[in-house]
Amino acid sequence: MNIHSIAWKSILRLQQIYPKEVDEICSRIGLPEKLLLNQNLTLPIEMFLNFFIQAESVFDDELISINYSRMAQIRPNYAELLGLIFVYSKHLKESFKLLQKYINVELEGINVLVTKHQDIVKIHFIADPVIEHSSLYENLCLSMLAAFIRSKRYAIKHITTKIQSSNKSINEKSVFNCPINFNGTETAIVISHNTFMKKNSIANSKLVAFLVSIAQEKLQQKQTRSNMIDKVETLLCNYENNYNNVNIEEISSQLSMSVNSLRNQLSKNKTTFRQTFNQHKLKRAKLMLKKGQSVKVISYLLGYAEPSSFIRWFISQTNITPTTFKKDLLS
Repeated sequence: MNIHSIAWKSILRLQQIYPKEVDEICSRIGLPEKLLLNQNLTLPIEMFLNFFIQAESVFDDELISINYSRMAQIRPNYAELLGLIFVYSKHLKESFKLLQKYINVELEGINVLVTKHQDIVKIHFIADPVIEHSSLYENLCLSMLAAFIRSKRYAIKHITTKIQSSNKSINEKSVFNCPINFNGTETAIVISHNTFMKKNSIANSKLVAFLVSIAQEKLQQKQTRSNMIDKVETLLCNYENNYNNVNIEEISSQLSMSVNSLRNQLSKNKTTFRQTFNQHKLKRAKLMLKKGQSVKVISYLLGYAEPSSFIRWFISQTNITPTTFKKDLLS
């Protein structure tokens, strides 16, 4: 699962306001600063979450996962589909209807659920349980949408989070000027029903219809991409501990397609067989490192004749050594 351009651009905005702090975090997680300038940046969710795990100590802010979009002064961006949806929908109800179609295109592994309870509307953020630190991911998605709501001067009644605050003296009010409820069973924004249905004076139905078509097209492209990559990764799982036997000819044969067809399918999704294979191995390597297995054992299980070859490969993928990765997990 990945995070795409819109979320990473919010990190870039944070860097513009707090360059020293963000540069330190990027250094800790092995994220080259120049990478943030990529207009079509796509990186694993794990790296996005690691940024905010480190940010908590760098900013000395226990609630940075909720406060960060406000700190970065995020506003609906007229060049971004997500911002346009909020700016030109006739009311928040329509905004969220479109958002539910679009959000998984940019933020994989998160679902936005809108429910009504008497005179209030609750917007839930539900992360895929396989995502490590899923509660943190839910808070970050909540933060982006809360910033958009407040940018339209709409009031938020309160925010609920699963965070268990260790600081008993912490001010239980977020930078979104609303109370925050800790230690909840859900991650959610609560607004009044009147706010949800408030008419927007600059609504543009034709533009919104156009945005819907773009969102649907992007969603279809993502589904096509994930289906092919999922198929390849499923087959790669069959080679666990025998990765030295993996080759594109064997995988394409099992998919009942030619090598060129597989390459073309992956190329349409801006990836290659080698990149897909490396991403799969990297997931396995990180998982084994987290479980405490030695670099020597992992290198052999991943098909490397020598640990030094595995170390060089790991550095090429992450910009840090396996040993540094293990130390960062303990810090």
